[in-house]
Amino acid sequence: MTSQYWFDYNLNSIEKTKKLFALNGKAKNVILFIGDGMGVSTLTAARILKGQLAGHSGEEEELHFEKFPKIALIKVSQLIIYYL
Repeated sequence: MTSQYWFDYNLNSIEKTKKLFALNGKAKNVILFIGDGMGVSTLTAARILKGQLAGHSGEEEELHFEKFPKIALIKVSQLIIYYL
């Protein structure tokens, strides 16, 4: 895969996303998916596996939820403070 391929691929993804956001209106319902333990490395591994099972290199594959119009990546941690 060349750098031009990835440039065109990402440009196409941006254009698709722009079309999705062009919708004006109010949401009637909201569905919240919470994937615990789905860090960047886990998602990358899943994407590569899915692609390889389909007979590709894997890196160009896209997971279904990555096509959602809005997604977020959030890092949480527990902070424990001990007072002596």
